[in-house]
Formats: sequence, structure tokens, C-alpha cells
Amino acid sequence: MRIFSNIFLLFTTLVVLSPMHAQGPPAAVKAESHTVKAVPFAEKIQTVGTLRANESVTLVAETSRRLTKVVCVEGAQVKAGDLLFQLDDAELQTELLEIESRLSLALANKQRNEDLLPSKAISQLEADMTAAEWRVLDAQKQTKLVEISKTKIVAPFAGRLGTRKVSEGTFLTPAMPLIDLHDVAQIKIDFSLPERYASAIKVGQDFTFTIAGQGKVHAGTVTVIEPAIDPQTRSLLLRGICTEPEGLIPGGFADVSIPLSASATSLMVPTQAIVPSPRGHGVYLVTNGKAQFKEVTIGTRTNDQVQILRGLAEGDVIATTNLNRIRPGVDVSLVTTP
Repeated sequence: MRIFSNIFLLFTTLVVLSPMHAQGPPAAVKAESHTVKAVPFAEKIQTVGTLRANESVTLVAETSRRLTKVVCVEGAQVKAGDLLFQLDDAELQTELLEIESRLSLALANKQRNEDLLPSKAISQLEADMTAAEWRVLDAQKQTKLVEISKTKIVAPFAGRLGTRKVSEGTFLTPAMPLIDLHDVAQIKIDFSLPERYASAIKVGQDFTFTIAGQGKVHAGTVTVIEPAIDPQTRSLLLRGICTEPEGLIPGGFADVSIPLSASATSLMVPTQAIVPSPRGHGVYLVTNGKAQFKEVTIGTRTNDQVQILRGLAEGDVIATTNLNRIRPGVDVSLVTTP
């Protein structure tokens, strides 16, 4: 009986196991593919920037005095030297009149002594003292004129005024802002780039930028390149200028695009072929029907392609679909090879 039981158990095992062995190796994963090749590629750097006025200043009083007259109009276009605010200068004007009276007397004494000196009617010392007194009073007059000039607040450059922050009768101090003045005849754009592009950017290089909510593409030119890399961000600060600032407002946010080369070629692969990896990015390279995971270094991204800087060579075939089923060493059946 035991012999028959063992034979029955062996037969049952063979019957159960035989279908599994009959299945054979797993079927190859079907996937579309892409053949890597060098194509013309005008590399562009995408970054963000900030719009700034060509010149901008917040006007303040240089001395602590009462504001007697507001001459400017908010939002108006002004020229360099236009009077904007008049401060109280009555005390200074009175002091100037006193100095001028003393100066007039000192000048008369100086001229009289110069006439008497050749005849020895006065000593050289007396002549020198009257001349020195005249020079001191003349210096005091010039100082007082400077103080009076500071009571007139004028536009340092041509531009457009902002909103006024004070009213007539206010006692002003040097810490109190009066009004902002912006020169928007041109607009500056400040932006930064990763340090690896430092050698590729030159003064005079053209770029384009757009503003959120506007469809217009504006043109700019690089005018300043910071001579040092920021050690905190490892980026390079640049400044450009836009000579047609219609619709642009200082302080705005700009999307900047800078072309690096117009005639270069580069290895480009479809965006969907890129697979994240612990070290960065990779692709599934298909060789002799077998999948191989290959680490790659990517560069610029476009809407549907990614630039490959390292890791692939022209002529390599990579999988572009069914990537979630592909693993290293798996058989891959290529459906198409564009």
C-alpha cells in the first residue's frame, strides 16, 4: 500500500508541475523606440528676472525745515532741474542779506587799502587783514547760498513722478521721503544664470523676455556682467537693457530666454524616454533585444525633447514607451524605430 501511495503522490506532483514548465520564458516587452542622433539645436537658457527703472530715486530733504510749497504734480513727467518742492528759506535769506552788507563794506575797505598801500600810508599787514576779512565774508556768502539751494528740491534727472508722500506745512527731516522719481525711458532687467554658463555669455548679447499676462515678446541686450560668481547661490548676475519699454513697469517679473548658439548640434531624445534614478536621470538602452539602464546627464529641456550631454552616443537605440515594465536584462521587442 505504501508503494502505491508513493507512486500516486509522484504522479500528482508531475501533473501539477508540468503546466508551469510548459509555459517557457516570459514574453518580450513591446516598446516603441528612438534612435539617438545629433540634430541642429539652438540652445536657450531659461531664467527669471526683475524689471528695474533706468534710474530711480526717492527724494528727501537735505535739511530739517518746513515745507512751504509743493510745486510738482503727482505722476507728471519732469525734466532734470525742475523745481519740485520749496522749503522755508526766510531765515537763510535774512542771514544772506546781513553777510552781503558786511561783504560790501569789506570790499570797500579792501579796495581803499590797496590804493593806499603804494604810498606807504598803511602797512602791508593792514592791507592783508582787510583782504582776508573780505575773503572770509565771501566764503560765508557762498556757504549761505549752498544752504539756500538745499531748500529747493529739484529733479536730479528726467523721469516720471510717483505719488506724493507729504503735504504743505509738514516739518521735513532728512529721513522723511517726499516722492519717488523713475526714469522709464529705458528698462533694466536683472537676472542670474548658473555659473556653468559664465563663459558663454558676453556683453552685447541679445535676449528676449516676456511679462506675465502679456503676449508680447520684448527684446533686450546684455549690458553688464558681474565680475564675480555669487558664492551663496553659485550664480552669475547680469543686467540687460530694453530700449522699447512700452507696457513695462519697474518691479515686474520677467521670463528671460537667452540663446547660446544658433548653429550647434546636440543629441536630443524624447522627453518621455527619461527615467528618474537615484543619481539623477537615465534611459533604457536596447542592445541585441536586451534592456540596459544607462545613466545620462541632461541639459536643456524643450516642450518635447531633452538634450543629452553625457551617457549616450549617436546611433544608440532607446525605449520610449512601456518603461514601467522594462527592467535591466529584460527582453524588449521594438515596435517602431523612428
